[in-house]
Amino acid sequence: MKALFGGSPPSSIPHDWGVSPSLDLINSRWQDHLGSGRSYDRLLDAGFRRAFLKRWRFIVADPDDRKAQLDLARLRLLLRQALERYLSGRELSAAIQRSLEAAVNRAPIQLHVDRVGGGTLLHARRSGRDWDIVIAEIATSAVRLMSEKRTVKVCANPNCSWMFVDESRPGTRRWCNAGVCGSLVNVRRYRSAREPKRVE
Repeated sequence: MKALFGGSPPSSIPHDWGVSPSLDLINSRWQDHLGSGRSYDRLLDAGFRRAFLKRWRFIVADPDDRKAQLDLARLRLLLRQALERYLSGRELSAAIQRSLEAAVNRAPIQLHVDRVGGGTLLHARRSGRDWDIVIAEIATSAVRLMSEKRTVKVCANPNCSWMFVDESRPGTRRWCNAGVCGSLVNVRRYRSAREPKRVE
């Protein structure tokens, strides 16, 4: 694995998982928060793919399916575009809407009635190829974030691309991780403020 950050490659497993599989997919490609201009793609890492599938209880026969990796990369781009429009208050374009609908409907949903403890419960289950179900579920999770009016943000560190849902009570969270990006930006601001002003 190629080292892009310092002398060693970043971990296959994120320090912070998101509240939605769509965000974890989007954040599988991110920029170096230190400002080097480099980026890293965890989707290429087999360890990440397996951890992602396990976290969201997605079951597939082949986690290394090459076509599925390409499909996930395309979906990641689509979901980032959709959520960036959403968080900026813009409507989805017709093209994004059509692509989202195609992804959401990639594996059809069937309703099943189960009797449990004398009561009747309605369950929605997808059918189809395992990876089609995964794609459809991830796309649906992004649409659900928008339909539920969740507060999606991009980290306030200009060198970071991480997306997250602000679940803080006042809704004022700014950083993907306050201890990483928050501290980094605050330290830089502090140092900048203490630097002597140059006189021409």
